[in-house]
Amino acid sequence: MSILGYAVSHWGDDPWARGSWSLIGRDGTPADRVNLGTPIGNRLRIAGEATHPTRAGMTHGAYEQGVVAAAWAANRRHDRIAVIGAGMAGLAAARTLTDRDADVVVWEARERLGGRTAGAEVGGSGFDLGANWLQQYDDNVLARLAERLGLRLVPTDFHDPVLLGDDTAGSIDGIEKELRKRLAAAPVGAGIGDVLDAWLREPGPWTERDIRRFVDAEIVMDSGAPLSWLSARYGFEPGVGHGDRWIVGGYRLLVEHLAAGLDVRLGQPVRRIAVDDDGVTVSGDGMHERVDAVIVTVPLGVLAAGAIAFEPGLPDPHRKALSRLGMGRVEKVVLRFAERFWPEHPGGYYRVHGPRENCVAEWLDASAADGAPTLVGLFAGPWLDELWAGTDAEIAARAAAVIRPPR
Repeated sequence: MSILGYAVSHWGDDPWARGSWSLIGRDGTPADRVNLGTPIGNRLRIAGEATHPTRAGMTHGAYEQGVVAAAWAANRRHDRIAVIGAGMAGLAAARTLTDRDADVVVWEARERLGGRTAGAEVGGSGFDLGANWLQQYDDNVLARLAERLGLRLVPTDFHDPVLLGDDTAGSIDGIEKELRKRLAAAPVGAGIGDVLDAWLREPGPWTERDIRRFVDAEIVMDSGAPLSWLSARYGFEPGVGHGDRWIVGGYRLLVEHLAAGLDVRLGQPVRRIAVDDDGVTVSGDGMHERVDAVIVTVPLGVLAAGAIAFEPGLPDPHRKALSRLGMGRVEKVVLRFAERFWPEHPGGYYRVHGPRENCVAEWLDASAADGAPTLVGLFAGPWLDELWAGTDAEIAARAAAVIRPPR
């Protein structure tokens, strides 16, 4: 098994992400997402995927919230607006405001555009180390943009993965229905782990292994968070599996289109936002900017860590929301091989369960689009503690061994 090229994500260690996407903790509710996105006076608003009540954790949810925040600023007749963050929400806000003739500056801490959409090149082909799919495809505004741009889109069937390794599929008929019934009946403040533990004491017609494997595939893989922390009632949010498609060449094709002509200042982290009656002062490393309003689109984890100081401090509902929401961690690896060693499958999707609870990996076969034997792997759970250490070359080798263990 010869690896010809690789790329590895590090969302858990990225100071400008601090995780992969937002989630609702056991003490939270969807109202916390709404509260976080509620305007603070007439000059400050937080936007992004974490503020979307029904499309959290998804790029089109971030985009939609950016557009909403832009309309809020424009309707208040603000002329000069700062947008903090050049991810999908920030670009949506800046693009919308610029198209309405506002004076907009985007401040981005990284030296690149895209936020948690992150392009990587492997062997001359473009891939995503962050957001990968156009989810909820039929109702996805970014999917319509991709269609207008004529991008090549490839469907993924998440419901029919091939299990790789020494694994066999057990019976899952009825498991999801039973799980959702139990989660909906859980008391406020309960975690998914509490519900799962109670269920496994009397698993009913299923085996403990089948229930755990289903939860790993459907919740651990889609959240990257401890089941004990995730809200039982609200932590299993809608997301993948609704006609999802991935973009050949990656999200960067959408990012570059949205950013064209915008005034984006890269490598400029904002450290302080001070709001007064007459405007807003945005400041960072040697930078001070006076504007009429500010739209903050940095990830939830960055806000919760206090990376930006707000003066005056955020209102109580916003601070409570930050304490009740959190970030999951799912890491990705792109591997190009000298030759194909995995089975052909029409859906091009594979799953590997690890040796311990909640260790799960899923793989996308990108060979047909890439023109070379290529797999894109996603890892979640305790496996990350073992695999994501050392150099990227070492991580890539360990990840490859998961899908094809040494003989």
